[in-house]
Amino acid sequence: MFLQAELRSMEGALEKISKTPADKLDNQDKIWARDVRELSYHIEDSIDTFVVRCKKVIDRSLDLLMQPKIRRKIATGIRDIRSRVEEMSRRRDRYKVNNDAAVPVSVDTRLMAQYEKVTDLVGIDDSRDEIIQILMEGNEPSKQQSKIVSIVGFGVLGKTSLSNAVYEKLRAQFDCCAFVSVSQTPDMKNLFKCMLNDFGEKFSEKTQDEGQLIKQLREFLQDKRHFIVIDDIWDITHWKIIKYALPDNNAGYKIITTSRILQVAEHAGGTYKMKPLSLNNSRKLLYRRILGNENKGNNDDKETCPDKDLAEVCDRILKKCALGYYYDG
Repeated sequence: MFLQAELRSMEGALEKISKTPADKLDNQDKIWARDVRELSYHIEDSIDTFVVRCKKVIDRSLDLLMQPKIRRKIATGIRDIRSRVEEMSRRRDRYKVNNDAAVPVSVDTRLMAQYEKVTDLVGIDDSRDEIIQILMEGNEPSKQQSKIVSIVGFGVLGKTSLSNAVYEKLRAQFDCCAFVSVSQTPDMKNLFKCMLNDFGEKFSEKTQDEGQLIKQLREFLQDKRHFIVIDDIWDITHWKIIKYALPDNNAGYKIITTSRILQVAEHAGGTYKMKPLSLNNSRKLLYRRILGNENKGNNDDKETCPDKDLAEVCDRILKKCALGYYYDG
């Protein structure tokens, strides 16, 4: 019973930690989580061993299970686990750092991607134009259409950079625009306030009710042609809440969502799968990273490396990776 109760508590703690983004998780918590995980495996093994022994003795005699030698062995194993659990708890308290201590400030790379110069991006033009065509297809003044495009791809492939390139290209054609980031653990009230702020709509900073913010957004957008980028959605539930704040209207709207998760993108609709860079664009980006700004001004598709040996090494790297990124960062 002790082992089973301890295992349930461990699973609950590990599940809670797993919901925290890796880049926001304290190093001590990572170490502790690793120790808890290893100990939980040991507990599972101990339970399995106990169950196997019980099955073996049932066919022979239950009296065997009550023999002092077997009972002593089981008790010793449980005491060992208990002592390890207690020591792990004491160790965590022993090295706990004061929460008031200075902590490093994390920089959101998505924020930097929003301000990346389009001229510095590699291989983004074709994808940008393709998404614009999808969004604006059949967009005659007499019939304003509403459309959603969901960009999906793994992390750092350039979803934010691509969506921002489309956003900057189209925003002048709409009555109001917004670019907001959701993240894995979003503050929905703050997200709606950021959206209202991008629209230029006044709101009370003291407003704490999500319902009031959703109502204000719906009323504001009801008769306006709007364009919104909703970046980095991790959960379908988060998308549903955001969608409640965005009304269907006769003026029409365009929405771009980005996500690493295919199911989320499919639920939002209009899935657009990010494509890796071509070999030529991957080579261009790699040269820029190696040679620095001196190669950035060269827009020649046949951008070359001045060092022959280095060029050969780069080609081997590219063939091995068979993958490139959309932004120079």
